[in-house]
Amino acid sequence: MNIAVVCTGNELLRGTTVNTNLTFLGSRLTAIGLPPVLALTVGDNLEQLLDALAIAFRHADWVISSGGLGSTCDDLSRDAAAAFCHCELQRQPALAEQLRRYWRQRHPDEEMPDYFLRQADVPSGGVVLPNPDGSAPGIRLAFRLAGREKVLILLPGPPAELEAVFVEHVLPQLPDAGRVPPVKQFTVAGGAEILVQQKMQPLLAGRHVGLALCASVEGTRVFLSGRDADELEQGFEAARNLFGDQVLQGGGLELIPEVVALLRQRGLTLVTAESCTGGRIAGAVTDYAGVSDLFKGGIVAYSNAVKERLLRVDPEILRRHGAVSAECAGAMVRGVCRVMSADCAVAVTGIAGPGGGSAEKPVGLVYVAAKVGEAVAVRECRFRGGRRQIRLQTQAQALLLLRELLLGRERNGGISFEN
Repeated sequence: MNIAVVCTGNELLRGTTVNTNLTFLGSRLTAIGLPPVLALTVGDNLEQLLDALAIAFRHADWVISSGGLGSTCDDLSRDAAAAFCHCELQRQPALAEQLRRYWRQRHPDEEMPDYFLRQADVPSGGVVLPNPDGSAPGIRLAFRLAGREKVLILLPGPPAELEAVFVEHVLPQLPDAGRVPPVKQFTVAGGAEILVQQKMQPLLAGRHVGLALCASVEGTRVFLSGRDADELEQGFEAARNLFGDQVLQGGGLELIPEVVALLRQRGLTLVTAESCTGGRIAGAVTDYAGVSDLFKGGIVAYSNAVKERLLRVDPEILRRHGAVSAECAGAMVRGVCRVMSADCAVAVTGIAGPGGGSAEKPVGLVYVAAKVGEAVAVRECRFRGGRRQIRLQTQAQALLLLRELLLGRERNGGISFEN
């Protein structure tokens, strides 16, 4: 079976909201071997919604729609579903009463507007999918189109609500779930996409295994697919062996969980000293729950005065080499470990732009440093792109360097430079 995704909302088209729902649905469906064959994003317009459903069902047997199930005038997914399937919207009395209770609990001093009950309108023949985290339920609607059985799933737009309804009520209903070999995936940490492909293609020659690559600031994400589970597993193991410890453990795609796992396995603590990234490395690490046992904190040392006072960087280093230098990065990483009594640290200093660069030190020049025990490594990087992209690359390279030290394979075992 094929699955398509239709995401609704003007905010998605205008760029004011990041479409994390598509990311979630794509990853969860791919994990069970049913990656979407098509994804469309459409505004809050009934005619456009109907066009999107028509396109999606030309390519798929199941269509999962996100958003447009609330009570306001721009929530049109129910209307589009009823019109597309040539059925009427019917108000569900039990659902209407549930909505009244929901309103009273949250707005005891406000009178409920009549339009709030629009969320109790369900296309005839539709099955209500309860929403444990919000007011608008999901809906499952089965129908025939051009002689084929089709299924339309309507999910609420707020990510927490969509995820809860999908996991509890949609995932178990997928007919091929658990029977189609899942896609195998891993990340080659720090690996360039073109070089990963160059190594992978001869390895997979003669195998009935599909290869897809996705470059990221942390390396290259590799996705292998195939109908023969044994052949897919053999290709997966061969590919992981090819790249050795460059592969993130357990088929993980993200770098930070790997770094956290390595620190925890070794019983080490971590701190950060950041200049050009402004604290985003510490923020990224603490995005993951349960790191309080190993992450002690960070210092944002944006000015030279703070570098001197809090990180104890020798003023002579700043005078002779400047804040953007290997010497300063090394002093920062040592200083933050001393000040915060930690086993490990990362430090970054650089020019993120768009201004502030020179011929000698251009925008994109960054020094990242890592320290594990007594081992210290400093790396020079020259990044391209805008300010945000430079900061993201800096974060990734600092954590990649820390991972290398934790694995004991930093190229020169001390101070090194990378262009």
